[in-house]
Amino acid sequence: MKAFLLWLRSWLTAFLSSPTNSRTLLSGATAVEKADARQLTGKTGTNYQQTQPCPGSSDAALLGDALTLAGQLRGKTLRIPDLRKTFADWPCATNKHAKKLEGLVDSMLERIISDERKLRALKRADFARLLALWYPDAEWEELVIATAYSVWIFVWDDEVDAGDTAVSTDEELTRVYARQSRNYVRQALGLDEGSDAQAGGKHDGEEAPNTNMVLFTDVGRGMRTTTDLVQRKRFFRELEYFMLQVGIEHTHRLRGSIPSTEKYMEIRSGSVGCAPQISITDYMLRVRLPESIMESEAMKSLWRETVIICLVLNDIYSVQKEIAQGSFFNIVPVMFKNSPPENQKDLESVTAEFMAVLEESMRTFETAVDNLTKMTADDAQLSTDTQAFIKWCRYFITGVLEWSLESRRYGMAKCIQEDGSLSIPF
Repeated sequence: MKAFLLWLRSWLTAFLSSPTNSRTLLSGATAVEKADARQLTGKTGTNYQQTQPCPGSSDAALLGDALTLAGQLRGKTLRIPDLRKTFADWPCATNKHAKKLEGLVDSMLERIISDERKLRALKRADFARLLALWYPDAEWEELVIATAYSVWIFVWDDEVDAGDTAVSTDEELTRVYARQSRNYVRQALGLDEGSDAQAGGKHDGEEAPNTNMVLFTDVGRGMRTTTDLVQRKRFFRELEYFMLQVGIEHTHRLRGSIPSTEKYMEIRSGSVGCAPQISITDYMLRVRLPESIMESEAMKSLWRETVIICLVLNDIYSVQKEIAQGSFFNIVPVMFKNSPPENQKDLESVTAEFMAVLEESMRTFETAVDNLTKMTADDAQLSTDTQAFIKWCRYFITGVLEWSLESRRYGMAKCIQEDGSLSIPF
């Protein structure tokens, strides 16, 4: 356990070398596809439509490690302590526009979703509650943009993960979907060479991969008028990397393959989609931290730990839903598979392992906070703005925690015990 935590810390320090994973990012369809091929062996572009598991499907639809895990986990129960107590000292609040957000989210979903079944499911998820928790201090103008972006990314990700779309059952279509989305996003943010930064380009030659992209058009329009080029490039780099890792994760899902815990953490740190959300924090707060702070080691650490904590929370609360859909690319099955055989009789060792990761990340998060506080102590306005950024990272985490427990998307309400702990049956 200690060795894994030390490895995780050293790997993330090297991997996320800036608040925006600033190692050379891939651009263009060919580069992304080559990266995908480098990280996974085997033939790409194969149609797996006949073997992709769907909600309610039997084990016969599963492949490889996923099929093995289905049998090993069936009948087991995952027990999670009351994490509200773990984060009891962290702030949690709700935006004054919470009720108004409900109507906004529903109207956006109705604009882009024509399938009534999917529309009902997405509305039941209550994304408005999540946004109200994430941005309790934000003004309405920023909330509209954040809502368009958040609804867009949830629907975009579901298109790949749901198992009931053409994109979700074909690796080649997934790559095309990601490439078209990436190009569309870049143009919407006004980042293409020669494009009008205010107009954001006209998406010449790039067809929107689906109707969901209309929401990102709104995002781009809003951000172009209120953010600078550096901010938008940072946002785009995080989205680009998110899309790349979603593709790699998707291939693992299709093939039923489960990587090592270390490799899983590498992929999931990108595909969980937290870093793009963090990258719009200063926009949402109406502050602009200098690049000397944004690129500091302390800020990099704050981003890393925020991503790790949210990754763990998202995975453990969504695991029942994902396994029911035939997906075992989740921290719980991954840690279970990679644990020694003697620890696979129950899931207690898995709980101990992800709790150790969570607790270590919380400690490192606080160290980053202390360092940022010291760095900005001599400038009153900079200190105020930096503390607002830090506070939002806490809101982001407690928002994920509260919403995940409440939302019908994951169904955790029925798993909560009298002492606040959870018992999640598989």
